[in-house]
Amino acid sequence: MKRKLRGNKKGMSIVISTIIIVAISITMAIAISFWAMGIGNSFTKFEKIEYVSAYASDSTVSYPVTYVGSNGRLVTTTIAAYQITVVVKNTGTNTATFDNVFLDGKPYSATNTRVTVPNPAPGAQNPIAYQAGIVSVSLQTGQSLTGYVYLPYGGLWNSGDYVSLVLETSAGRQYPYTVVIP
Repeated sequence: MKRKLRGNKKGMSIVISTIIIVAISITMAIAISFWAMGIGNSFTKFEKIEYVSAYASDSTVSYPVTYVGSNGRLVTTTIAAYQITVVVKNTGTNTATFDNVFLDGKPYSATNTRVTVPNPAPGAQNPIAYQAGIVSVSLQTGQSLTGYVYLPYGGLWNSGDYVSLVLETSAGRQYPYTVVIP
């Protein structure tokens, strides 16, 4: 008994095969879109620092300064200074790490100033004073940070002067702000 291939019409219909092809296509499209979104999220993280406030105090404050005296010994004294209070917040999607502060275009360590950042990270010492080079301070997403910049009174800046303050992150981004000394 010989069977004829053409005589057996029990194959899949066109409608069923179309439904299977459409279902496979939709499944593949969903899988590719999830894969592409995963890659996109890893490349779209960014840091964005916003100044909540930045202002100079109405009066001068005293802060300690340590330097090497003419006899070669460390000398600690206090000097009068303007205190600039800076409050920043990271509104980006990535951690921002500050690695430099500029005052009027110069690194703060070159201008005989002092920067203090209380509580830069959980478990860190309070306060941390930075002189002669900044220690990196990280700011997580959504976290705020309050820091202080001390400018020597009667030095480079006087009452009524504008101070250009720029925070620089390890990603190379700079965030400028201008403060008026009262």
